[in-house]
Amino acid sequence: MTLYILEISKYLVAGLSILFATLGFVALNYRSEKKRSPIYVLQTIILALIEILGFLQIVMRTGVISHFFYAVFMTIVLLAMMLLTKAIFPDANRLIINHMAFLMMTSMIILLRIDEKKAIRQLIFSAIAIALMMAACEIVYRFPVLMDLKWVYSLLGVFFLSVVLIVGKATNGSYLSITVAHVTFQPSEFVKILLIFFIASTMYQSNGLTETTLSFAITMIYIAILMISKDLGTSAILFVICLCMVFLSTRKPSYLLTGFMLAVIGSVIGYVMFAHVRLRVHAWLDPWSKIDSSGYQIAQSLFAISSGGLWGLGLYHGNPKTIPYVEDDFIFSAICQELGMIYAIALILVMLGMFLMILLEASRLRDNFSKLLCGGIAVSFIFQTFLTVGGGTKFIPLTGVTLPLVSYGGSSLVSTSLMMGVFEAACLIRADEFYEAMEKFEKRQLKKQRQNQQLRNKQRQEDYYVE
Repeated sequence: MTLYILEISKYLVAGLSILFATLGFVALNYRSEKKRSPIYVLQTIILALIEILGFLQIVMRTGVISHFFYAVFMTIVLLAMMLLTKAIFPDANRLIINHMAFLMMTSMIILLRIDEKKAIRQLIFSAIAIALMMAACEIVYRFPVLMDLKWVYSLLGVFFLSVVLIVGKATNGSYLSITVAHVTFQPSEFVKILLIFFIASTMYQSNGLTETTLSFAITMIYIAILMISKDLGTSAILFVICLCMVFLSTRKPSYLLTGFMLAVIGSVIGYVMFAHVRLRVHAWLDPWSKIDSSGYQIAQSLFAISSGGLWGLGLYHGNPKTIPYVEDDFIFSAICQELGMIYAIALILVMLGMFLMILLEASRLRDNFSKLLCGGIAVSFIFQTFLTVGGGTKFIPLTGVTLPLVSYGGSSLVSTSLMMGVFEAACLIRADEFYEAMEKFEKRQLKKQRQNQQLRNKQRQEDYYVE
C-alpha cells in the first residue's frame, strides 16, 4: 500500500507543478489583479497539494514524523508572505508572490532531502528574506529620493567588492564571501541590486552618450574587481544587466552589438588569464575524458538528470549527494533526478512566467526610473537562471552561480527577494499612475458634462426668448 501511495503522489506532484506553471501563463492575459484573483486561488490550492504530497513522501520514506513540524513552519512562512503582501500592499502583483512561494517550497523540500541542517537554515533565511522584501517594497515606494543617489550606489558597490577582495574568503579559488559576527554572506549578490539602481538613476532622465558612458564605466570597474577576485559568473551577470538596461533606455541596437563584441573579448581574456576558467571550458567540451577530475562534477550532474526521467525517481530514491556542491550550484540536477524532468520544466516555466510578468508591468509604467528598475531585475533574474540551468545541463560552461530562490544560501535568497520587493514597489507606483489617470479622466468627464449642461441651458433660454 505504501508503495502505491508513494508512486501515485510522485505523478501527482509532477502533474500539479505543470498545472501551476500553466495557470501563471494564463494570468499574463489579464491586466488587473481582480481578474487574476481566481487564478491565484487555484495556484494556492495547488501549492498546498504539492506540499502535502511532498512531505507525505518524505515522512513515509524516512519514518521521521518530526519532518511534519518542518512542513508546518514552512507553511506558516509562505502563507505569511502571501497573506501579508495582500493585506499590506493590496495593489502588489500577487502572481510574483505565488511563484516565489512555489520556488521557495521546492527549495526547502529538496534541501530537506539533501541536508536537514541546511534545510532548517534555509527556512530561517526565507523568513528573513520575506521580511526584508516587504521592507524594500515600502522604502522604494515611499522615498522617491532613491532615484537621485547614483553616486552612493556606485561607491557602495566598489566598497563591497573591494572588501571581499581584501578580506574575503576563498571558495574554489574565487574570493566570494566575507564573515561578519559569525555570519557569512556574499556582497556580490547585493552589488547586482546596487548596479541596477545606479544605472536606473543615471539614465531615467537622460540617455545620452554621457550617461551611457558613465553606466558602462562603473560596470567595467565592478567587473575588473570581480575578475581579480575570480568571480566570473557575477561579472557576466553585471555586464548583461548593464547592456540590457542601456538598450532598454536608448533603444539603440548599436549598443547591443558593441556589448556582444566586448563580451567575446572579455571571454577570451578570462580564458587566457585564469586556469580554472580553462579547466571549466575543457570539462564542458569533454567531461568524460576527465571524469575523475575536472569533469567529475558535470558528469555526475548529467547522470542525475538522465536517471530521473520524466517523473523522477522519487524523494530519497536518487543519490544527488554524489554531485559536489549539489545544494548550491547543481540543485536543478537534484530536482531532475528525484522530482523528474516534468517538475524541472515546470520550475523553469515558473521562472519564465516571473520574467515575462516583470517585463509586462515595466511596459505599463510611465515612471522611467521604475521602468528601468524592473528591466534590470527581470534581466538579472532570468540570466542567472540561464547560467545555472545551462551549466548544470552542459549547455554552457559552469559559472558557479546559484539558482534564484531555489539554491541554498542566504545571500542569494535575500538579494533575489529584495529585487522582488523593488518590483512590487514599482507595481504600487503603476497602480498610483492608474488611479491618477482615472481621476483626471473623471474630472475631464465632469467638466465636459458641466459644459454640455451650460450649453443646453443657454439653448433653452434662447428658445424661450424666440417663442
